[in-house]
Amino acid sequence: MSKHADPKTNVVTVLQERGLMSQLTESGLPEAAAGGQLYVYCGFDATAPSLQVGNLVPVMALAHFQRHGHRPIIVVGGGTSMIGDPSGKSVERPLLTAEQIAEYAGRIRDQLAGYLSFEGPAAAILVNNADWLSKMTLIEYLRDIGKHFSVNAMSAKESVRSRLEDREHGISYTEFSYMVVQATDFLHLNDTYNCTVQIGGHDQWGNLTAGVDLIRKAREKHVHALTVPLITSASGAKFGKTAGNAIWLDPAMTTPYALYQYWINIDDRDVAHYLKVFTFQSLDDIATLEREQEADPSKRVGQRVLAFELTKLIHGEDTARAVEAASRVLFGGGVDELTPEALMHLASAVPTVEIEAAALERGIPVLDALVTSGAQPSKGAARRVLQQGGLYVNDARWSDAEGVLTREQALFGRAILLRTGKNKYSLLLAK
Repeated sequence: MSKHADPKTNVVTVLQERGLMSQLTESGLPEAAAGGQLYVYCGFDATAPSLQVGNLVPVMALAHFQRHGHRPIIVVGGGTSMIGDPSGKSVERPLLTAEQIAEYAGRIRDQLAGYLSFEGPAAAILVNNADWLSKMTLIEYLRDIGKHFSVNAMSAKESVRSRLEDREHGISYTEFSYMVVQATDFLHLNDTYNCTVQIGGHDQWGNLTAGVDLIRKAREKHVHALTVPLITSASGAKFGKTAGNAIWLDPAMTTPYALYQYWINIDDRDVAHYLKVFTFQSLDDIATLEREQEADPSKRVGQRVLAFELTKLIHGEDTARAVEAASRVLFGGGVDELTPEALMHLASAVPTVEIEAAALERGIPVLDALVTSGAQPSKGAARRVLQQGGLYVNDARWSDAEGVLTREQALFGRAILLRTGKNKYSLLLAK
């Protein structure tokens, strides 16, 4: 059992206290969790090249189970992605090619591998449902699985009913069958690992209970399902979006710096709730942060802990520290804490122009540097900024309009950070 978990505390109680549970089947899960090690699974379809931060909610629930000695199973949906889940969708999503799904499944597998421990007595298991779904014949599917499903009951599920009532789009037989296929996953995992718990998003309730019913009918066993809530902001906005764009876990799609800043900019009203959901900070520590936040909101102490912990969880501690240092530079903290590792994150956050190393060796006239970096449109405008005392080079005021920037002045011998205005930065970075 993880040293981070209190063995006297039931994991179901922990999930409830941290706002990580919205629905639970009436099947004795707290008693089962107290009685021994459980196998608990959650599936992630490979319908995009990356998961979003919202996908971390069920992942955190899995992690809490693991910290209490239970074994998590991550199912990458290489098979179910071929079908498409109608839950929460008003129209049918375009079907992806098998090659796209295989690529996305591999990327998602790599993204999820960092959240759970794959060693020890509670080691996580990672599987792809294409491994068993793709081998099932139509006759097996209809005879062994389909006979346990009532079309009447399936039609009553919210994810299906809402689409049946939509005369314009309706629902295809493919999507109608999705809950049967997902239930097959639960049955397979129950047969293979004695998996007895499935976790999903709030809108997955119909799919989850379909799996519970299938195992009850096909194996005469009682298993459990729970959903995590849909996370929204205090203003009611959908979580994980900024300026119309999703916040992705893949650093190529959302930079670590942008991820860090997303959490830094969270509304004060959301900080305590998000700390409970997305970090492993104790409830006592979160209460302390909440009091500090209320005493001086301008310090954003809660947001800083949240931003650091989530960046560390997603990208590792070294990256989190480098991003934190880059953020401090850009928000008045100076360049003293900047590290060579932080330069790439600084470059992702401000307009950056790559220059030849030889240019720094020769020296770059400061007026040319302002124009080359895009900080000023012309040498005349650059000279006026200097005359008004508005230029800072690597956090130091610069007033010499005829001065030259050299390698000796550069940060780590290759970076020149220019500031013209309160928060208007640009960066020259030698190759």
